[in-house]
Amino acid sequence: MKDDFNSLSPEDLKKEILSSSEEVRKARFQFGVTRSLENPKLIRNHKKRIAQALTVLREKELSAKGKLKQIAPKAGSAPKAAKTTKGKKK
Repeated sequence: MKDDFNSLSPEDLKKEILSSSEEVRKARFQFGVTRSLENPKLIRNHKKRIAQALTVLREKELSAKGKLKQIAPKAGSAPKAAKTTKGKKK
């Protein structure tokens, strides 16, 4: 899903954030006041979408300023080989 946000422009990301915020507000009202929300996970999913869109928007802002640092993988974090067993041989 983050890949979907990477292809959007900053204006589109802001629109997505606003629309998801509106959906969260509506869902909270339905859940809290009328108790008629069919899917309570809807709130969590929209909040995640907001967070992902904000993250991508911030990454784009930092990369435009040239301040985004790419984090290299750790030197000692090579894929681990299968463990060898000591002791009895089969």
